[in-house]
Amino acid sequence: MRDTVVIGDIHGCGEELQAMFDRLQTWARKSRIVLIGDLLTKGPRPDLVVEEILARQRAGWQIDLVCGNHEPRALAALRRAGPDGRTSELPPRLAEMVDILADADLLEDAQEILRRAMRTPFLRGRNPIWTAVHAGVDPALGFKRTTQRMRMTIKSAQGEDDWWWKYDGKDGLLIVGHKPLSRPLILRRPDGRAVVAAIDTGCVYGGFLTAYRIGADRLLMIPSKQRRQFNFKRRTSRRPTDSAWQVASVVPARKLLR
Repeated sequence: MRDTVVIGDIHGCGEELQAMFDRLQTWARKSRIVLIGDLLTKGPRPDLVVEEILARQRAGWQIDLVCGNHEPRALAALRRAGPDGRTSELPPRLAEMVDILADADLLEDAQEILRRAMRTPFLRGRNPIWTAVHAGVDPALGFKRTTQRMRMTIKSAQGEDDWWWKYDGKDGLLIVGHKPLSRPLILRRPDGRAVVAAIDTGCVYGGFLTAYRIGADRLLMIPSKQRRQFNFKRRTSRRPTDSAWQVASVVPARKLLR
């Protein structure tokens, strides 16, 4: 049975995605690839993100896209810019994204990729039972009762505990991005089984692009080429004393040097 690899928030970091895909050819050959949202905004190479997705798919890779909170605004910006890529009325970051895609003649391809992502709010699989969703769930409601908007946007305010510490595990393994951390966080049951994998490690902010291989329970981290924008040592998730999870650790990871 093929394994599944979930890749955290790309945010327009095309060179890092290219390096990740290159490594996956040997590290997780023939695996299903899931991109967990926030594909094109903020970073310097949204054009390369689009090109890499299309090229790998043409080569026979199965690449599935999950909708993040940035996909609707990115698609709206592309539609507003029109076929000529007009950006005068767009916010600066979105205007830059549109300009880069227009220069590469990828406006239509980018829209199709974003539409594909928006048709997929989450993905599920078995062995183990897992769900890839952009941000997470309200632990008091569970997955089914959490709204789709909340699944794409839930994030703790400063000083508050992250939702995953109160998650009861009843919906199986949740693989999420959205909140950038200094390193990927794997929460486990006492028997070692993973219940949460938080894999947004802030590539666009100078951290890493991280992939989690579900069946093998392993991580692959590609160092970012972007300028570090804040102190990543402070981007952690503090374990509250009343958490049900006895173990919160990073599983063995393979890091590629710059």
